[in-house]
Amino acid sequence: MQPLNADDPRRIGDYRLLGVLGAGGMGKVYLGRNSGGRTVAVKVIRPDLLGDPELRARFRREVAAARRVAGAFTAPVLDAEVDAHPPWLATGYVAGISLSDAVTEYGPFPERSLLALAHGLAEALVAVHSVGIVHRDLKPSNVLLAVDGPKVIDFGIARATEDTALTTTGRVIGSPGFMCPEQITGEPLGPACDVFALGGVLTFAACGHGPFGTADMVQLLYRIVYEQPSLDAVPPNFRPLIEACLAKNPADRPTPQQALAELRKIGTPDGAGWLPPLVMQDVSMRAVRLLDLDTDPGARPTAVPPSHRTDPTALAGISAHSRPSGGHSSSHGPAPSPRNAPHRARTRTLLIAAVAVTAVVAAVMASLIGIRLGDRSGTATLTIPPGTPPTGTETSTQSVSTVPDFFIGTWTGQAADGLVTFDIVLTIRPGEVGQELATASNTGQISQTRCERAETLTQATADRLVFRARLTGDTHGDCVDDGNTSTVTRQPDGTLRYSTPGVFGGSIAGTLHKK
Repeated sequence: MQPLNADDPRRIGDYRLLGVLGAGGMGKVYLGRNSGGRTVAVKVIRPDLLGDPELRARFRREVAAARRVAGAFTAPVLDAEVDAHPPWLATGYVAGISLSDAVTEYGPFPERSLLALAHGLAEALVAVHSVGIVHRDLKPSNVLLAVDGPKVIDFGIARATEDTALTTTGRVIGSPGFMCPEQITGEPLGPACDVFALGGVLTFAACGHGPFGTADMVQLLYRIVYEQPSLDAVPPNFRPLIEACLAKNPADRPTPQQALAELRKIGTPDGAGWLPPLVMQDVSMRAVRLLDLDTDPGARPTAVPPSHRTDPTALAGISAHSRPSGGHSSSHGPAPSPRNAPHRARTRTLLIAAVAVTAVVAAVMASLIGIRLGDRSGTATLTIPPGTPPTGTETSTQSVSTVPDFFIGTWTGQAADGLVTFDIVLTIRPGEVGQELATASNTGQISQTRCERAETLTQATADRLVFRARLTGDTHGDCVDDGNTSTVTRQPDGTLRYSTPGVFGGSIAGTLHKK
């Protein structure tokens, strides 16, 4: 997280802003806190993009879809001003790491963690589908890992079940690698599409790669439609279920409820300590850092102009306990003294954080000790016919200590983040893992904002490099790349597939060519 810049607002609606969680082509996500001490994520659309009717419609659709969904494994909508300038959305803040980053940084999940992840995601889909919504973009970067389980986020392209048309003729809506075949062929989309994505996400968590390997977009989409997934590295207990989820025919896939039934045959997920130890340590540190994020509440705010707001208590699926306590109250008791309110809010915040940290430490210990799976005598067997043997489309996963010669040089290309495209320049020098041996820049084609970084190599295989960024030079205030990871993967045609986490649960991804 980055500190607020001079041009960032200090308050949006009822929320005092503490820092910038990230920024991308569509806008910024801030960490905020209400007067009652609740920490939230506030997503704000860039004002200069509001002239794009498709972007505004997408945001309006995201808010409407997220409001309808409630469950333990989704981030709740707390407040929103869709018609404000700029529009914004506040959701419960998840002090966790994305599944994409967790697997990239710390490796595939053990079976115990995979079981808990699968249970949580299946339950999230039950909640999503129960209100007539198809998420349509379930993928590793849209799954946040918290102490109490995974959380599904980003309903930016979600649709009501009865509304299955693409928003733009001929345009691919979704994320290659985790799309269902019917998304690619243009057939009507239903809840089974999310189940296919569930199979892909679980494969990624178990193996470190998707079920159809890595390739350029056209090759990847072809594999999804016509080839069988590569599941050799998936634990045997999980393979029948994941294979069923990845069936080409939507009618052959299990429902989320059926998936849960099969998962119960494998075992019962543990509560505390469900995450791998290193991932739990990462999540713990994020929770601890919240203790230090309490800026002066008396600072003069720069507020986003108000508009017709929806009462958070009226949001579908959101209980009164989720309502921001800084708003109007129906209580007829005496109003608290303004002078004492900040102190009480601070005290409550510290108590909440202290309890959270204690729970996290206990969970880490449980994870380190190791908690057994439930009865594993039952295996996941389905009546759905199994697919053909895997095609072996995954890339090499054996680590190397130095940069392979193929990667050395300057690479250029374009990558997209939602509706915005960036020009990417990446120069990689010879060196070893742990060294700062690359430079990178991305320039937004609309804003012309240029962010420059020095890149440290953190992981390497014959086909893939992973970097961690350090901002350099006279960078623009909107650059919040510091500490971000990026991945480049060798493609059969001699190009690189470039990907770095986006802000709104998505990714900045594209193809780079060697100069």
